[in-house]
Amino acid sequence: MSKRIDPRTEIGHVHLKVADLDRALAFYHGVLGFEITQRMGDSAAFLSAGDYHHHIGLNTWESQGGSPPPPGTTGLYHFAIRYPDRAALGDALRRLRAARVALDGASDHGVSEALYLRDPDGNGLELYWDRPRAEWPRAADGSLLMGTERLDLQAVLTAAEAAAGEPPGAHSAYALMDEDVRRRLKELRLTLLQLHKVLLDDTRRAYEMDRGRVGNNAALLQLVISDPWFAWLHSISEVIVRIDEMVQPDSPATRADATTLIDQVDRLLTASEDGEGFQRRYFDALQRQPAVVMAHADVRRVLKDMRSATA
Repeated sequence: MSKRIDPRTEIGHVHLKVADLDRALAFYHGVLGFEITQRMGDSAAFLSAGDYHHHIGLNTWESQGGSPPPPGTTGLYHFAIRYPDRAALGDALRRLRAARVALDGASDHGVSEALYLRDPDGNGLELYWDRPRAEWPRAADGSLLMGTERLDLQAVLTAAEAAAGEPPGAHSAYALMDEDVRRRLKELRLTLLQLHKVLLDDTRRAYEMDRGRVGNNAALLQLVISDPWFAWLHSISEVIVRIDEMVQPDSPATRADATTLIDQVDRLLTASEDGEGFQRRYFDALQRQPAVVMAHADVRRVLKDMRSATA
């Protein structure tokens, strides 16, 4: 059996390939607050917490303008940034919410509390703090009993408020969504589904006039997935998928996330005769089909109600 590694050994830093150095710095420096210790033009930068030479390296040497690795490939799952206490983690959460950065998850592991997210290049991050070792859950034989429970995000924010001398609830917009907001999101989903249906029907009619009859629903589904004629409808589909994720019982979505989504839908459904892409196609559909106008009005009604509920 080989000799155990020296227990004083630590993982020193992580170095990431990024597509856009300024975009990556806007996240790691601008949002998370790491200090830039050195920058090499537009090709590389090094960042640190405190006076260490660097904890994070960023470079575009092999990745300028590149895209994240596709699912099913090997590589970095995530790297972890450890904060000194719960209040510091709460401050990180406030920074993320202020920058409208969504979480992928939030968990209480017994030994630690953790936030999970992705940086602008798709790299997985875990932001966490360790509970004191004396509080780590253990089995009778002394082995660790780590688990995964839902993290109380409001408690994490409250710790940050207390450390900053702020009144409780100063950041209530960042609390987990309550059932009323969840219910309204489900209503928004239904109205978007109806809008998607009437837009799909209208697009199908236009397609058939130009290209010929679509044989059956299976053929239509294939067109919706892969034909450029129908690609403009993907924007609505993506919003519906996002809502599905947010309304799940174990979702870490907050009231601020709901507000961000409302803004996204509002911008998406702004038709423009002089616009391009979705906005122009949407304008044309509104002019052609009364059913589109009615479905649009239903979505706008729900959005208005949601703004009042999440204000």
